[in-house]
Amino acid sequence: MKKTFELFRLDWRRILKSPIAFLLILALIIIPSLYAWFNIWALWDPYSKTQDLKVAVYSADQSVTVAKKKVAIGDELIDQLKKNDKLGWQFTSSKKQLDEGVKTGKYYAGIYVPKNFSKDLISFVDGKIQKPTIIYSSNDKINAIAPKITSAGATTLQSTISEELVQTVAKTLMSSLNKAGFKLDENLPVINRFSSMILKTDQQIPEINQYTDQVIALQKKIPEMQAKLTQANDFVNFLPEANKMAKKVVGVNQYLPEVESAGALAVKVQGKIPEIQSAGKQVATLDSDFDGIANTLTNGISGAKTGLTVLNKTQTVLPEIITFGKSAQQVSSQVKNDLIPKLKTTLPVIQSAVDQGLTITDQLAKNIDNDLNAVNKLLEQAKNDPDNQELKAALKTNLEQLSAHTATLQANNTQLANTLQSLQDAYNESAVAAGKPESHLLDDPIQKLNAAATHLGQLKTKIDNVLAHYDDLSLTDIQNQLTPIIAFAKQVQNTVSQVQNAGIGANVKSVLAKFETMITQGDAVLNQINTAVLPKLPSLLTNTQKTLKTAIDYLEKYQKQIPALKQEIHDANTLLNGNMGTIVSGLNTASDLYQNDYPTLKNKLQLATGFINNDLPGIENDLTTTLAMANAKFPLLEKALNDATDLIHNDWPFLRSGIQKGAEAIRKQQKTVDLKDLIKLLRRDATKESNFLAEPVKLQSKHVYPIKTYGSASAPFYTALCLWVGALLLSNIVLTNFSLDDKQKERYSKKQQFIARWLTYIVIGVAQAVFVALGNIFLIKAYIVSPVALLLLAVFLSMVFMTIVYVLAAMFGNVGKGLAMIILVLSISGGGGNFPVVLSDKFFQFINPLLPFTYGVNLLREPTGGIYAPNLWHNFIILAIYAVVFFFIGLFLKDRINPFFEKLHKEAAKSKIIH
Repeated sequence: MKKTFELFRLDWRRILKSPIAFLLILALIIIPSLYAWFNIWALWDPYSKTQDLKVAVYSADQSVTVAKKKVAIGDELIDQLKKNDKLGWQFTSSKKQLDEGVKTGKYYAGIYVPKNFSKDLISFVDGKIQKPTIIYSSNDKINAIAPKITSAGATTLQSTISEELVQTVAKTLMSSLNKAGFKLDENLPVINRFSSMILKTDQQIPEINQYTDQVIALQKKIPEMQAKLTQANDFVNFLPEANKMAKKVVGVNQYLPEVESAGALAVKVQGKIPEIQSAGKQVATLDSDFDGIANTLTNGISGAKTGLTVLNKTQTVLPEIITFGKSAQQVSSQVKNDLIPKLKTTLPVIQSAVDQGLTITDQLAKNIDNDLNAVNKLLEQAKNDPDNQELKAALKTNLEQLSAHTATLQANNTQLANTLQSLQDAYNESAVAAGKPESHLLDDPIQKLNAAATHLGQLKTKIDNVLAHYDDLSLTDIQNQLTPIIAFAKQVQNTVSQVQNAGIGANVKSVLAKFETMITQGDAVLNQINTAVLPKLPSLLTNTQKTLKTAIDYLEKYQKQIPALKQEIHDANTLLNGNMGTIVSGLNTASDLYQNDYPTLKNKLQLATGFINNDLPGIENDLTTTLAMANAKFPLLEKALNDATDLIHNDWPFLRSGIQKGAEAIRKQQKTVDLKDLIKLLRRDATKESNFLAEPVKLQSKHVYPIKTYGSASAPFYTALCLWVGALLLSNIVLTNFSLDDKQKERYSKKQQFIARWLTYIVIGVAQAVFVALGNIFLIKAYIVSPVALLLLAVFLSMVFMTIVYVLAAMFGNVGKGLAMIILVLSISGGGGNFPVVLSDKFFQFINPLLPFTYGVNLLREPTGGIYAPNLWHNFIILAIYAVVFFFIGLFLKDRINPFFEKLHKEAAKSKIIH
């Protein structure tokens, strides 16, 4: 310990030798106290200026005459309010002036008395009860707290009028009944009238119960209102720092959807890593074999053009052969030697044309399927983002592409159907002429091709109708119009798939084989060729040419894209396979982060963003000026509602029972009446009876541990808060490590350095505590039952807080200071400093018993309001445990943890931004 105190003395010699250091230490002792005193002063007397809260009042009430007396309740109300200085009543000359003043913010609220108020208030006299209404309006936009105060004023006004009415009516009734007791015969009509009123009131008890239920429902909303006020109190002293952090939190939270989408995609893609690796191999194979694919496409185009040449030659000589056949059918050798060889050469070309047409059909069907999938995906995205113009533009591009592919497939199917029809007609004509059966192998393919072409045409028309008005439609309208079209497109896909599964190629091959067999039989069929085949050949050759041209155009279109496609495949191969290890590692890391760490981070960010976006903007501007007033008035509002609820629960059943019993008694009295007993009852004291009905129960309040001012009551919270802030400021200015030369480092151990610097922190913390405690006692003159105890407990609390913050900063450096800041933020919300923590969210109720701040505030409350020993020792012991545990954790773990965080700090320092 000797060496420890040597280091401790070294600290203070250095402080005293450096004027700047000494002034900084002195400032660190004083500044936290100012933080507490200013806040306590601000909350000292929040009720003193409620008369500056302007509330406009206008009465349009018209007087009525009752029993030859003029009654003007509205005027009496105005006169009473002019004598009332609890709020700043402003009496306007018109309802328009009142409404405009509330809208512009000139008045916080307005109270309007309608013209029928007096009439409705005494409507019970005529037996046609009409409840009077006072219209209360408030401008909630200009301030978050003022409407609650003005509403309490309006509620008090309502209660006062109701109480006066009950007392007046009761007194009037009892006075009338007293008179009736003396002159029963003269007042018998009055008695009957009173009986009628009691009976009618008994009938209206269900309606009265509805009103009492509404009061109870309003009272149940107190926790919700108080929770919002608690949030304002928790954050008011940390608004500047909170605003800075809030902007960052909101900024980060805006990217959560993208992060979540990317994370989910990472998990999904992680499961497909084998497929990705397999795809990489396939891309590599495709890259190496691409030249062969390009050559195959080129050969296909060449073959199609060769077939087209054969067809052209056959079609060129066909007129001459037809003419020859008509004029010289007897010269069969010419037909045999010229026509038949050309026909045999043409038949394979027809087969090739049909095969290529079917290949195009398959490819276009895949293109349409891809287009539909893309459209469906965009429509799903549009459901969640109906105003996204980029989505709308992308959807239009896909629809235009779908329309183009549909048109191409329709034309291709129509041309194939025509070719097959021409082929079957040519064969059947020759078969009939030769006495052989007709072939119907191509009937079903032709029917399916035509059906598919028809449906494709209908689909294109529907899509084009949407595209014609596309720019004038919203995404929602487009989605509604496309829903039936997509359903129809699925039917079209089924029709196209029937074409693909119809076995057209095999059927065509079979018909061509029969055709070739027939025309090679020699002289036996020459006459049939002349009479049957020749007329059908032009149509067959023309349709085959069209089919081949369609195939050539389609293939040449893709041939032009070959160089770019080759380069893209090569680039994809290089990118994918060259970075496969990085991709797999990145996917695994991203998936692990998303599944394990992201949910916790997301929950915390959403909680913080919810508060920042929903609560903070509405209370920030005027919170500091009106919060004290609201804190003072809210208990009154709560008490008023609680009193009303107590009245409903405790007194209303008694009153209701009295009315019901009275009604029952009147009913019995109407049958049999003892006038003597009735006169005795009616001669009771009217004033006492009316006072009892107006106020049947008196409340006697008793304050345990009374504190004279609200500022004094809040002093424990702000004193504890300033001690933590003082420790936090000290940790940011005073180093936790000693600056020693090599010789000194050998002399003093790490633990000795740790304890010596801790002692320095403790001494400064004690000075902070003494300064703020003495200031509370002598400077701001806060109400304190036990000043000496306050001084001692403040010193103890400062030592505990200083130990916790010192250990965090010493062990974790900047990270530890950040942890101390987080504890401060959580303590403001969850420490129960100004409002009971049970009114806060479940999260804050959970952390409340874990925070040292909770026990620190409770400890300082004891000498402020009056010491209750069990509570004092409970909080004292827990705080002592905190201090001891943190001290020994720092003493024994600091040297083990420091190297890691020093390395972390060095890495951060490389940024040239973070020290």
